[in-house]
Amino acid sequence: MSRPSQRDPVSQANLGIDEEIASLLTAIEQEKVPDRLNKLAIELQNALIQKRGCKKDT
Repeated sequence: MSRPSQRDPVSQANLGIDEEIASLLTAIEQEKVPDRLNKLAIELQNALIQKRGCKKDT
């Protein structure tokens, strides 16, 4: 088994990127979302659901 100092540099870089992505996602999740943006997102979801339903009928 290799010691941490002997790990593949690519694997170490990927681990660093994964940690950075996780950190960014955590920060994004903690941001307050404006009510208007939430309303628009719901409207978009509903429009997509309707469009998907129409395709099934054809």
